Amino acid sequence: MAIIAALLVVIAAAALATSVIQRQSVLADVLQIERNRAQADWLLRGGLDWSRVVLQMDAQNNPTTRRDGLWATPIADLPVGPSANPNQALFSGQIEDAQGKFNLYNLAKGGSVDARQLAALQSLLQWLSLDPGLAQDMAARVAAAQSIAGSPPQAVGLQGIGDLSALDGFTPEVIDALQPYLTYLPAVTPINVNTASAEVLGAVVGSLGLAGARELVAQRDRGQWFVNHGDFVNRVSRLGPGEAQRIAVRSDWFRVAGSVTVDGTIVSLRALLHRDKEGSSEARWIHYQ
Repeated sequence: MAIIAALLVVIAAAALATSVIQRQSVLADVLQIERNRAQADWLLRGGLDWSRVVLQMDAQNNPTTRRDGLWATPIADLPVGPSANPNQALFSGQIEDAQGKFNLYNLAKGGSVDARQLAALQSLLQWLSLDPGLAQDMAARVAAAQSIAGSPPQAVGLQGIGDLSALDGFTPEVIDALQPYLTYLPAVTPINVNTASAEVLGAVVGSLGLAGARELVAQRDRGQWFVNHGDFVNRVSRLGPGEAQRIAVRSDWFRVAGSVTVDGTIVSLRALLHRDKEGSSEARWIHYQ
């Protein structure tokens, strides 16, 4: 009995020791992940500051915002780890001209839907082989987030196209199809004709049509950039009412996306930057994942 009791004590002690070791191992893993996340956060902050510098340089050196600028060059798996092991941390990031897309904020003003902007969005959806009726739902959602005669809005403002997933008919497939062409910015903005796709350009400048927009974009992408507002107007045979005010050759709004991988831990960042006339950029919102 004494031997059996001793064996039971040894077994219990071994089980307890194993449990303690396992807990310590889990705690060590958690601490390692948290350390990697903290390091990745700081690296992403540095990447965001780099984005601000690049956009400021572009504003100082170029009167227009074009797709061949340094800001438009993506970064993939750039080693940013310590000098002893640079590959310990890898950074990837990209700056996107938000004014190269159709801004949903333009759909309504003071809670009232803009009929011309709604028609433009309907044309865009039709060219994307999507239901044009979705445009009315988006316009109603944008209008609901605006104040009417001093009364508070009925819905919170959007921050991105992904927020539309709460509406009927906006499946993940529809959202993915809309992402390259739509955006939501907290102000009325013109379309940058040096970065917009043919579909967006043709929808906003309805007198061009899709065929005319594709021809103009093909010329632009061969290096015939629009140097100013008048240059675009001169290349278009005619413009409809108000269309000249819907276009620009310089952008002030940019979306930044970046990710850092530290020892298998991945942290991502998304941000919306607004660039002022002097070229300085301010982050309107930042999200970490």
